[in-house]
Amino acid sequence: MDRKAKDAMTRAQEVEKLVGDAGFLRYHEYYVKTREFNAFDVLRYAEYEIRHSNVMAWLLDPGETHGIGRGFLEWFLRRARLPGKLPGRIVRGDGGQAVRVERELYHVDVVIFLESDQGRHVVAVENKPSRALPEHYEQTRAHLERLRPKYSGHRRHGVLLSTSRKGIEGEDRHPKDAIAHVSWRDVGRQIKTMHDEGAFGQKEVAAFIRQYLVAVGRLIGPEDSDADYFRKLLDDHHSLLKDMFGVLGDEGGEQEIRAMVPECHAHYRDTVVRLARDFGQEPGRLRDEVRDLLTSRGIETTIWGPWLNWELEAAQALGIPWCCRWQLSFEYRQISVLLEIPARCRKKEAMKDLLTFMHETPVDRRRRDRYPMKPKDFGYFNVYQHRLVGDEILSGTSTEAVTESVLHAVTDFLDAEDSDYTRINDYFRCLAFRAKAASPAQAEEAK
Repeated sequence: MDRKAKDAMTRAQEVEKLVGDAGFLRYHEYYVKTREFNAFDVLRYAEYEIRHSNVMAWLLDPGETHGIGRGFLEWFLRRARLPGKLPGRIVRGDGGQAVRVERELYHVDVVIFLESDQGRHVVAVENKPSRALPEHYEQTRAHLERLRPKYSGHRRHGVLLSTSRKGIEGEDRHPKDAIAHVSWRDVGRQIKTMHDEGAFGQKEVAAFIRQYLVAVGRLIGPEDSDADYFRKLLDDHHSLLKDMFGVLGDEGGEQEIRAMVPECHAHYRDTVVRLARDFGQEPGRLRDEVRDLLTSRGIETTIWGPWLNWELEAAQALGIPWCCRWQLSFEYRQISVLLEIPARCRKKEAMKDLLTFMHETPVDRRRRDRYPMKPKDFGYFNVYQHRLVGDEILSGTSTEAVTESVLHAVTDFLDAEDSDYTRINDYFRCLAFRAKAASPAQAEEAK
């Protein structure tokens, strides 16, 4: 609507229309929440799968320090509706039942053991902080198969935990191993309900839960029906925000923008300034700037939407050309770098051997959170991921300053001797090394 000039509308009316927009009110709520202290943000734990699995295991274990006993465990087992295999008396803990919860047991995210005189059961939970995909179910079935010989006296059950509202139809009736599904959206609602009811009695625990609920909210993202509300907000108020962003680069620009917001809406002034900064981030433009930088360094890239891709240096020598690719993802508020392997690569056996080796020999044992080694969306296996540039840089005061900072961050990532990029490339070059292929000069130098 706002793309064309609106001569009949004054600047004051445009500002009034902005602060009355439902999308702006939602943005304001998000912005205010993110400015509050949150331990997950300080530790940079909010986005990592492993941290959410840790909290899930803590909540599911009745003997842990949360003080809710079996409350969350029983809700989770009921919600999973394990297809006729888990009797109600087992869920309720009848018969003096013992519960044990393990993390990363045989590579399973969370494993729940339920044992009593009424039966022995083991529940394997695969945690995916993304939408449910067929390969996630297959991964959960592989977990059950791995547990079969080790716990032959137990009934085995599989649960996929994802951000999808519902699981994939039919997977809970699979002829081999039926896999139940639980949504992170439902998990968040249940934790909030228990918190609001005062189940987490200790004030320290309740404070932790309040902060964790913010992290869960970021994990699941906005509702599917309005997931693109932020882009719509920018589009609907384009000319106003464009003018405000231009003002930001001037001396005293922030104060000038605040002065545009009338006193009756003074509590929105910081949010309007923040929105003007976000407007100027322009992910597409930054993607093109970074592409020019990579091209100048001889790196051939391809563009797919907000993603910039290029081939892993050692892929050719490993005999798997274009089966390993780097990816820069350009979004509002962050630029992430990933290393991915397509699950359907033509060199299927080679990729299987490579992934097995990487599981057994991690690239960097100190930073496992950056090396998830997990399947992800669109049939790709996520080997590495890291937020390269955050909102603190992208919401800078001018286009030039933001661009310079982003290019510096990318250059540092590519060139620094201790960077993950250097470490990963060295790792794969070692895998591809063949002694016979070394030149006489290299052999002499090695001596």
